Amino acid sequence: MTGVRRLRQRAVEIRGDDGSRGGGWRAYAITLTMLTLVWMALWGSASVIVILLGIGVGALILLLFPLPTMYFRFGLHPWRMLVLLARFLWDVVVASIQVSWLAIRPRLPQPQVTTVRLASDSDLLEALTALAVSLVPGSLIIDADSADRTLTIHVLDPGKQTMESFADQVRAQEHRIRLALGDYDDSSDDSSDDSGDDPTAAGRRRGTRR
Repeated sequence: MTGVRRLRQRAVEIRGDDGSRGGGWRAYAITLTMLTLVWMALWGSASVIVILLGIGVGALILLLFPLPTMYFRFGLHPWRMLVLLARFLWDVVVASIQVSWLAIRPRLPQPQVTTVRLASDSDLLEALTALAVSLVPGSLIIDADSADRTLTIHVLDPGKQTMESFADQVRAQEHRIRLALGDYDDSSDDSSDDSGDDPTAAGRRRGTRR
């Protein structure tokens, strides 16, 4: 019991509150689901044992490394989520074929490293975008800078594709994730800021979208 209390106290220190306001379970549920999906992808299996082990490992990670407080607004949109999943699966299939061709063609691949600046200012969207990019064969996240909102990505072989077009694809993936989670552009808030609103209040409004 003492160990549990220590972990709970550590969570309070990291989160900055005692969690009495509620609502924190949503972030943990989403994170646990994503960790379980990553675990299943690593094992390449969707068996009951793998799923249960993924849930157990994910719960242990969240217990040992509590999430910091994150303020964001989201709401799952079924149609946009289907579009996101369909496009992601298509990218995985196409990239798998391309990587397979690289393995048998006589010419060696020409890897490149590029840095992509994301459009959103959300930790959640940055993490989901990095996860989506890493799960596509041929691309791997080397570094994620939360301060500058940039992802450093290793591209196995861009071919005739330029790094600018690859960056556009990453931002397009970020945009699809953003739409699927119901996190929209802040252009309307920015226009109201120019009309004389309190910038501090506007900053708080933008902060709740994370």
